[in-house]
Amino acid sequence: MKLLSIEKYLKKKNELVADEPGWKLYRDACIFVMLGLTSLLMSVVNFFTHKGAFTWVTLGFAVLCGIDLLLLRKRGKAATVAIILFSTEVSVLFIYFIISGIPDGFSVLWTAMLPCFGLLMFGLRNGTLFSLFMFLILAFFFWIPFGQSLLQYRYSPTFMMRFPILYFAFFVVALLLERMRDAANQALKESREKYEYLCYHDVLTGLYNRFWLQSILDHPEKYPIKPAAIAILDIDNFKYINDNFGHPNGDIVIRDIGQAILTTLNNSGDLCRWGGDEFLILFHTDIDAEKVCKRIVDAVRALQFDFDGEQLTTTVSVGLVTAENGGASEINALIRQVDKNLYLAKDEGKNCTVSTALNA
Repeated sequence: MKLLSIEKYLKKKNELVADEPGWKLYRDACIFVMLGLTSLLMSVVNFFTHKGAFTWVTLGFAVLCGIDLLLLRKRGKAATVAIILFSTEVSVLFIYFIISGIPDGFSVLWTAMLPCFGLLMFGLRNGTLFSLFMFLILAFFFWIPFGQSLLQYRYSPTFMMRFPILYFAFFVVALLLERMRDAANQALKESREKYEYLCYHDVLTGLYNRFWLQSILDHPEKYPIKPAAIAILDIDNFKYINDNFGHPNGDIVIRDIGQAILTTLNNSGDLCRWGGDEFLILFHTDIDAEKVCKRIVDAVRALQFDFDGEQLTTTVSVGLVTAENGGASEINALIRQVDKNLYLAKDEGKNCTVSTALNA
């Protein structure tokens, strides 16, 4: 059972990484939870070490992190409000840390975390602006006489000189790491998009492939169109073309016929390479599929190929099944009948369409 739960967790995490908006919400939620719990822990420490007002400040920040988390869970505008509130709360908290210096000048050291969290949460541009804003605040309080006069804790001159520089060094390191992470994420995104394209598309024709159709069969609820008809098209006498003109030229015939079908289809359905010299069409609702198939037969018959000066024309046979109340869940039943109609089209002399209605 434990292995199963880990497997489910990893699957869920991978789904989150693929879902960029969901991943951002998950990331921001983790930051809210971590900082909220840290502040809560520090509140307990402050209480037992009798730090007075500082206890209520850290406890208040922990509560605010919890409120931000609740807003984040609502998503949409509420999530945006949560980010704005959080950035404001963090800025006010760290200004208080700088001014108060409680305990013993330690709290100001927490500002070293800001570049890391700022760049992670707000991205390169906004995170850089946020981190530089906090650097200017540090410089104001530690390097400007008027700012120094506002401090309630007596920092040493060496600390006030060095700490903003140390903060800036943390920022530069965090910026470099964030740029590297951003570049890696972009490369990963491009690789994922390329993988998904190759996974669902035929290399030769650029059309959808059989795996794409299988994904619809496995998850019909994810297919947005209600297929009203299915057709399978088979290139006539394709073995003769391969035997007499060679397989490379046979590939050209498959590719060009696929493009001719796609052009004639004109977005009235989804086309995939069913396998070998066969193509399958999922027609969309309210389309006269039989009329479109006849246009496709005419378009293929009009194609002319020139292989080393020898002219070639070919045709396709089409099996078509219509379903008035069709749906993605009925595709398997439609395909079984389509296969029978395709064989009938071949028996009737090829270069034609044989159509029936399912359950008619």
